[in-house]
Amino acid sequence: MDLFLPLGAHPPANAFLRRDQLSEPEATAELDLHGCLDCALIQVPSCTPPDFFRNYLYVPSASTTMHEHFAELARKILGLAGPSGLVVDIGSNDGLFLGHLHALGGRTLGVEPATNLTETARAKGLEIVNEYFDLALARRIVQSHGHASVILTTNTFNHIDDLHAFVEGVRILLADTGTFIIEVPHALDLVEQHEFDTMYHEHLSTFSVKSLVELFRGFGMSITGIDPLKIHGGSMRVFAEKRAPSGSASQVVVAWIEREQRGRLFEEATYTALSAKVGRLRSDLLEMLRTLKSSGKRLAGYGAPAKGNTLLNYFKIGPDLLEYLADRNELKHGRYSPGMHIPIVSPDRIVSDPPDYLLVLAWNFADEIISQQDAFRRRGGKFILPIPEVSVIG
Repeated sequence: MDLFLPLGAHPPANAFLRRDQLSEPEATAELDLHGCLDCALIQVPSCTPPDFFRNYLYVPSASTTMHEHFAELARKILGLAGPSGLVVDIGSNDGLFLGHLHALGGRTLGVEPATNLTETARAKGLEIVNEYFDLALARRIVQSHGHASVILTTNTFNHIDDLHAFVEGVRILLADTGTFIIEVPHALDLVEQHEFDTMYHEHLSTFSVKSLVELFRGFGMSITGIDPLKIHGGSMRVFAEKRAPSGSASQVVVAWIEREQRGRLFEEATYTALSAKVGRLRSDLLEMLRTLKSSGKRLAGYGAPAKGNTLLNYFKIGPDLLEYLADRNELKHGRYSPGMHIPIVSPDRIVSDPPDYLLVLAWNFADEIISQQDAFRRRGGKFILPIPEVSVIG
């Protein structure tokens, strides 16, 4: 794995601070992006400390887009598993997906290490195992619930440090005719759309199709389907089964890998160019924000996603430039962004104390955010998008 983008020392991207913690030193680790030229897997070597996910502040329920996304996914998986087939969601968060599937009559089980999110999901009537997924837990679930017809993990597989142990656990839990489904960002989207900020100490990996083929091959599993997704700036929904790879890959896998080859994912020059592009994005955005600020404009941010903290900390954008970050997630209200210490408030603040410009840190939900903040725009407010190019929407 070759280092191509050193981002410096960062605190954990979801370690939002209480006011009383602002004077305390924050634990940090180097955030270095490495790329494999053989399989195009992009990784961060250092990860979050043990038990970091026991109390977690990200919830998909704050986004209308995610509600629609998981409702569609629930219908698809119910048809795949049937009403009696067990569906296990690993990293079930606050139960948004499982709630949709449960309402359709699906047989569900969640696995979620965060105690606070487990309590939220259980309050919805969902069955949740409040533990990290590992080999021992996989065996226990088989004993208590039987094998799973479908095992799902959405935007969680890229959090896993020991991928081999995780996939072995999936093999133990999955029925012989079952399907393992993952949703993860695609490395080609990261490179082509300059999405460097999607990498942080929790998001250890951004996968190519080729890297997933090689990973599953070691466990006698094959990719049987791939759906492209627009969610999170470009993702893929990958279907895998307990089926030993044949001599030739499926047409869909071949097509995706050929696209990765055309995108030069396996060439060093691609990552060198991405590093240079990120440097230009930093210069362009800082110049814009400083110019606006010096001309008397008020600036704030919209969204306090983990990816936003990668950008804020690497670009060194703090409360001297952004007065606050507005976010719909109530778990983050009253806290401060890790590293840069920008206060996080309700979107109501945009109405009561409006800035002139909003830097959209949750750029993957830009359409939803701009639609929700139509009144802000009609009053003359403008939005700054930092990815894939620095641009202004007014």
